[in-house]
Amino acid sequence: MKGNPINLESAVPDDANDIATILLDQFYRHPPERVWAVLVCPDAMEEWLMDPIGFRPEVGTRFRFSAFPIPMADFSGALSCEVLAATPNRVLSIRWWDMKSSRQTVWTVTWTLQEVPGGTMVTLRHDGFDLDDAASRVYRTISERGWHGTLGRLGRCIDDAPAGDDWPPRCLVTDVSA
Repeated sequence: MKGNPINLESAVPDDANDIATILLDQFYRHPPERVWAVLVCPDAMEEWLMDPIGFRPEVGTRFRFSAFPIPMADFSGALSCEVLAATPNRVLSIRWWDMKSSRQTVWTVTWTLQEVPGGTMVTLRHDGFDLDDAASRVYRTISERGWHGTLGRLGRCIDDAPAGDDWPPRCLVTDVSA
Protein backbone atom coordinates (compact mmCIF):
# COMPACT_ATOMS: atom_id res chain seq x y z
CA MET A 1 0.00 0.00 0.00
CA LYS A 2 1.50 3.31 -1.08
CA GLY A 3 0.77 6.89 -0.12
CA ASN A 4 -0.52 8.49 3.02
CA PRO A 5 -3.82 8.03 4.83
CA ILE A 6 -6.53 10.37 3.61
CA ASN A 7 -7.53 13.36 5.73
CA LEU A 8 -11.20 12.70 6.46
CA GLU A 9 -12.02 16.02 8.12
CA SER A 10 -13.09 17.60 4.84
CA ALA A 11 -14.45 14.43 3.24
CA VAL A 12 -18.16 15.08 3.73
CA PRO A 13 -19.59 15.74 0.27
CA ASP A 14 -21.54 18.84 -0.64
CA ASP A 15 -24.54 18.84 -2.96
CA ALA A 16 -22.47 20.17 -5.86
CA ASN A 17 -20.58 16.86 -6.00
CA ASP A 18 -23.62 14.61 -5.66
CA ILE A 19 -23.33 12.74 -8.93
CA ALA A 20 -23.14 8.97 -9.19
CA THR A 21 -20.16 8.80 -11.57
CA ILE A 22 -16.64 10.20 -11.37
CA LEU A 23 -15.34 11.12 -14.82
CA LEU A 24 -11.81 12.51 -15.23
CA ASP A 25 -9.54 13.11 -18.23
CA GLN A 26 -5.74 13.16 -18.02
CA PHE A 27 -3.25 13.79 -20.83
CA TYR A 28 0.10 11.98 -20.89
CA ARG A 29 2.93 12.88 -23.31
CA HIS A 30 3.49 9.25 -24.27
CA PRO A 31 1.99 6.91 -26.87
CA PRO A 32 -0.90 4.62 -25.85
CA GLU A 33 1.39 1.56 -25.93
CA ARG A 34 3.59 2.99 -23.19
CA VAL A 35 0.63 4.22 -21.12
CA TRP A 36 -1.07 0.83 -21.43
CA ALA A 37 2.08 -1.06 -20.48
CA VAL A 38 2.42 0.89 -17.23
CA LEU A 39 -1.34 0.87 -16.57
CA VAL A 40 -1.44 -2.95 -16.52
CA CYS A 41 1.99 -3.75 -15.03
CA PRO A 42 1.37 -5.17 -11.53
CA ASP A 43 4.64 -3.75 -10.16
CA ALA A 44 3.81 -0.30 -11.51
CA MET A 45 0.17 -0.60 -10.41
CA GLU A 46 1.35 -1.01 -6.83
CA GLU A 47 3.13 2.34 -7.17
CA TRP A 48 0.37 4.39 -8.79
CA LEU A 49 -2.85 2.71 -7.58
CA MET A 50 -2.96 -0.09 -5.00
CA ASP A 51 -1.21 -3.38 -4.33
CA PRO A 52 -2.72 -5.86 -6.84
CA ILE A 53 -2.65 -9.47 -5.68
CA GLY A 54 -3.06 -11.84 -8.63
CA PHE A 55 -3.80 -9.19 -11.29
CA ARG A 56 -3.46 -10.05 -14.98
CA PRO A 57 -4.86 -7.84 -17.78
CA GLU A 58 -7.15 -10.62 -18.99
CA VAL A 59 -10.96 -10.59 -18.99
CA GLY A 60 -12.33 -12.72 -16.16
CA THR A 61 -9.20 -12.51 -13.98
CA ARG A 62 -10.16 -12.27 -10.32
CA PHE A 63 -7.70 -10.60 -7.98
CA ARG A 64 -7.50 -8.43 -4.87
CA PHE A 65 -6.49 -4.89 -4.04
CA SER A 66 -5.25 -3.74 -0.66
CA ALA A 67 -5.99 -0.09 0.22
CA PHE A 68 -6.27 2.20 3.23
CA PRO A 69 -9.48 1.60 5.20
CA ILE A 70 -11.96 4.47 5.48
CA PRO A 71 -14.26 3.58 8.40
CA MET A 72 -16.58 6.60 8.03
CA ALA A 73 -17.31 5.42 4.47
CA ASP A 74 -17.77 1.77 5.56
CA PHE A 75 -14.72 0.92 3.42
CA SER A 76 -12.36 -1.76 4.77
CA GLY A 77 -9.66 -1.41 2.11
CA ALA A 78 -9.87 -5.13 1.26
CA LEU A 79 -11.20 -5.32 -2.29
CA SER A 80 -12.18 -8.29 -4.43
CA CYS A 81 -11.85 -7.46 -8.12
CA GLU A 82 -12.55 -8.81 -11.57
CA VAL A 83 -11.25 -7.65 -14.95
CA LEU A 84 -14.26 -6.86 -17.16
CA ALA A 85 -12.40 -5.56 -20.22
CA ALA A 86 -8.76 -5.49 -21.28
CA THR A 87 -8.16 -4.31 -24.82
CA PRO A 88 -4.47 -3.47 -25.22
CA ASN A 89 -3.75 0.22 -25.73
CA ARG A 90 -7.48 1.05 -25.52
CA VAL A 91 -9.42 0.07 -22.39
CA LEU A 92 -9.08 -1.55 -18.97
CA SER A 93 -12.21 -2.03 -16.90
CA ILE A 94 -12.26 -3.50 -13.41
CA ARG A 95 -15.19 -4.25 -11.10
CA TRP A 96 -14.48 -4.26 -7.37
CA TRP A 97 -16.32 -4.67 -4.09
CA ASP A 98 -15.37 -4.41 -0.44
CA MET A 99 -14.83 -7.91 0.97
CA LYS A 100 -15.56 -6.84 4.55
CA SER A 101 -18.29 -4.21 4.19
CA SER A 102 -21.83 -4.82 5.36
CA ARG A 103 -23.03 -3.12 2.16
CA GLN A 104 -23.19 -4.94 -1.17
CA THR A 105 -21.86 -2.04 -3.26
CA VAL A 106 -20.03 -2.88 -6.47
CA TRP A 107 -17.95 -0.24 -8.26
CA THR A 108 -16.64 -0.27 -11.81
CA VAL A 109 -13.53 1.65 -12.78
CA THR A 110 -12.67 2.02 -16.46
CA TRP A 111 -9.61 3.60 -18.04
CA THR A 112 -10.05 4.46 -21.73
CA LEU A 113 -6.97 5.42 -23.75
CA GLN A 114 -7.22 7.60 -26.84
CA GLU A 115 -4.27 8.58 -28.98
CA VAL A 116 -4.21 12.35 -29.46
CA PRO A 117 -1.59 14.67 -30.97
CA GLY A 118 1.47 14.56 -28.74
CA GLY A 119 0.39 11.67 -26.54
CA THR A 120 -2.53 9.87 -24.96
CA MET A 121 -5.73 11.07 -23.31
CA VAL A 122 -6.84 8.76 -20.52
CA THR A 123 -10.45 8.97 -19.40
CA LEU A 124 -11.17 7.47 -15.99
CA ARG A 125 -14.76 6.54 -15.17
CA HIS A 126 -15.70 5.32 -11.67
CA ASP A 127 -19.33 4.11 -11.33
CA GLY A 128 -21.40 2.49 -8.62
CA PHE A 129 -21.98 5.15 -5.96
CA ASP A 130 -25.33 5.05 -4.16
CA LEU A 131 -26.20 8.69 -3.58
CA ASP A 132 -29.01 7.71 -1.20
CA ASP A 133 -26.41 6.23 1.16
CA ALA A 134 -24.40 8.66 3.31
CA ALA A 135 -21.32 6.39 3.52
CA SER A 136 -21.33 5.94 -0.25
CA ARG A 137 -21.47 9.71 -0.74
CA VAL A 138 -18.46 10.11 1.55
CA TYR A 139 -16.60 7.39 -0.35
CA ARG A 140 -17.46 9.08 -3.65
CA THR A 141 -16.03 12.41 -2.50
CA ILE A 142 -12.88 10.78 -1.14
CA SER A 143 -12.52 8.74 -4.33
CA GLU A 144 -12.76 11.74 -6.62
CA ARG A 145 -10.09 13.58 -4.65
CA GLY A 146 -7.97 10.45 -4.60
CA TRP A 147 -8.25 9.83 -8.34
CA HIS A 148 -6.65 13.19 -9.09
CA GLY A 149 -3.56 12.15 -7.13
CA THR A 150 -3.67 8.64 -8.56
CA LEU A 151 -3.64 9.93 -12.14
CA GLY A 152 -0.64 12.09 -11.23
CA ARG A 153 1.20 9.06 -9.81
CA LEU A 154 0.35 7.10 -12.97
CA GLY A 155 1.94 9.87 -15.02
CA ARG A 156 5.11 9.77 -12.94
CA CYS A 157 5.31 5.98 -13.37
CA ILE A 158 4.87 6.38 -17.14
CA ASP A 159 7.59 9.05 -17.21
CA ASP A 160 9.93 6.88 -15.11
CA ALA A 161 9.39 3.60 -16.99
CA PRO A 162 12.51 2.23 -18.70
CA ALA A 163 13.15 3.13 -22.32
CA GLY A 164 15.29 1.84 -25.17
CA ASP A 165 16.87 -1.56 -24.63
CA ASP A 166 15.27 -1.82 -21.17
CA TRP A 167 11.75 -1.54 -22.62
CA PRO A 168 9.48 -3.20 -21.77
CA PRO A 169 10.16 -3.90 -18.10
CA ARG A 170 10.01 -7.60 -17.19
CA CYS A 171 6.62 -7.25 -15.52
CA LEU A 172 5.22 -6.01 -18.83
CA VAL A 173 6.23 -9.09 -20.82
CA THR A 174 3.10 -11.12 -21.43
CA ASP A 175 4.81 -14.42 -22.37
CA VAL A 176 4.39 -16.48 -19.21
CA SER A 177 6.12 -19.55 -20.68
CA ALA A 178 9.58 -18.09 -20.00
